[in-house]
Amino acid sequence: MLRRKALRKILITTFAIFTLFIVCLVTEDTFVKDLEVSKDVEYVTSLGMDYVYLLNNNNYLVRTNTLLGTDDTKKKISCLVDYLTIGKVDHLPAKLSALLPSNVKLLDMEIEENVVTLNFSKELWDGDSKLYERMIESLTYSVVSIDGISGLKLKVEGVLVTEIPSTKKILPEVLTKEYGINKVYDIDSTSNITKVTTYYLNKIDNQNYYVPVTKYVNDSREKVDIIVENLSGNFLYETNLISLLQNDIELMNYQIEDELMLLNFNNNLFNNEKFLEEVTYQVAYSIFDNYDVQSVLIEVNGEEFTRIEK
Repeated sequence: MLRRKALRKILITTFAIFTLFIVCLVTEDTFVKDLEVSKDVEYVTSLGMDYVYLLNNNNYLVRTNTLLGTDDTKKKISCLVDYLTIGKVDHLPAKLSALLPSNVKLLDMEIEENVVTLNFSKELWDGDSKLYERMIESLTYSVVSIDGISGLKLKVEGVLVTEIPSTKKILPEVLTKEYGINKVYDIDSTSNITKVTTYYLNKIDNQNYYVPVTKYVNDSREKVDIIVENLSGNFLYETNLISLLQNDIELMNYQIEDELMLLNFNNNLFNNEKFLEEVTYQVAYSIFDNYDVQSVLIEVNGEEFTRIEK
């Protein structure tokens, strides 16, 4: 009898342990699957950063990153317009401001062949007339930074804007990055003019921002040579825009092949290792705005250092 009871207890205990093991195994498997699903959802819904160009205290447009929270192109553009409208977004970076008047309305939007047409209400011209060109640059650079958008047509009350009201400066029918941004004119002749966009840094509240500046110069050299010279100059007049590229940097050679630009520098690229990332991105962003390439490969003395994709 005692032996039978003991055997019964052993069987019950063994069965309980086995059942518990099965339950734990199933629960663990389900938990792992749940984790995998969560990872997939997080990956699918993760969205890249977008660019918004806002005004600093020196009236230069500064590139800032923001998460627009959608993959839909039209919704992205609507969000960008909100960011660029005074008072629409209350969490802009410190000491940076929007340019579109607070009472302006986006009446409608069309996208055709990668060109977006934005039709604003007449209040678009209610802001500071001295900043009209900056406002157009801000809209253009912000909108064309969206994947799949290469140009902007600007309308007011259904009429295409062909000139800046304050200056009567003629505007192209389709605005692209070719229009330029933060324009600086350093010319003494109307002939042999080259337009080069260079990315500088602006430090605001201990945060570094990239600032593209389009300079018009009388210079027939290749644009990449002008870019390196601009960046190795360190300062751009009295605007607090700087470059971290060393003065004695030397671009030994360069070449373009299959939408890739290769730049080979001397060792002086390494002189300021603390800001090496900022230096390489200043160079790459400047190249992307001036050349039709998708990648920039930076070498130092012929050895690959880093590759940056557009």
